[in-house]
Amino acid sequence: MPYRRLPTTDKARLRALEQALKKVGEISVRNIPFAKHSTEELQSVKNQFENALKHYELNIKQQSDNGKHYKTVMETARMYLGHFIQVLLFASERGEINGGIKFYGNLQSLEGKVPSLNTEQEILEWGKIIVNGEQNRVRQGGSAIYSPSIALVKFKLEEFNDAAIFQQNLKRNTLRSFEKMQTLRKATNDFIAQLWTEIETHIEMEAISPEQKRKMAEEFGIVYVLRRKERKQLAKQVQQVEVPEEEETEVMETVKEKKPQFVQRDLFFELN
Repeated sequence: MPYRRLPTTDKARLRALEQALKKVGEISVRNIPFAKHSTEELQSVKNQFENALKHYELNIKQQSDNGKHYKTVMETARMYLGHFIQVLLFASERGEINGGIKFYGNLQSLEGKVPSLNTEQEILEWGKIIVNGEQNRVRQGGSAIYSPSIALVKFKLEEFNDAAIFQQNLKRNTLRSFEKMQTLRKATNDFIAQLWTEIETHIEMEAISPEQKRKMAEEFGIVYVLRRKERKQLAKQVQQVEVPEEEETEVMETVKEKKPQFVQRDLFFELN
């Protein structure tokens, strides 16, 4: 006999809850195959899970959408900072920088190379060093560097810093929503399992044949899957159907139409 499979995705969980609610709305109160408090809880669990899922998906979308802006601003800040450092190094090599590059942290130890600016932290840290160093050098009488100017570089770095802070906030929001969804997924599956058990227990006393039991249970959203042995038996029954050659196609289609439609579609866990 096929066995039931609990939902393994968020969509499948909502589908199971919605189908149970739909069936409850189509029958009289006395025919509901589970306790009255379960009916009220069913609606509450469905609403809570659906709202949490929408909030989680919204946070993911916001993080993703802002991520495009964040990457653009990051690339711009890296470009302006890198170009400024290159101009600074060229000017120092020509002897045009008063005091050399002693104002810019350990830039001198890199032997004329632009420091690594591949990460958010590297861009912001070197940006602070370069901006402060250039301002100190100019205050002591050095000539300002242009194309790009330090003011423009500073503006691009501040813009990137704001975008980085906002992106981190979005990531924290998404993480909180994810953790809440993890808790709700387990609680929702526990509720669905209990609900399905009540439904099957009630149907067991009313239905006559296993086929009728499964059909009635599926109307409340219970999903069944065939075991390997049962799939083989079903395939064997199809192969043993003997009909005249001209009627073979028509009969095979009829057999396929009568194949039980209770195969679970969501068999693998997905983090949604």
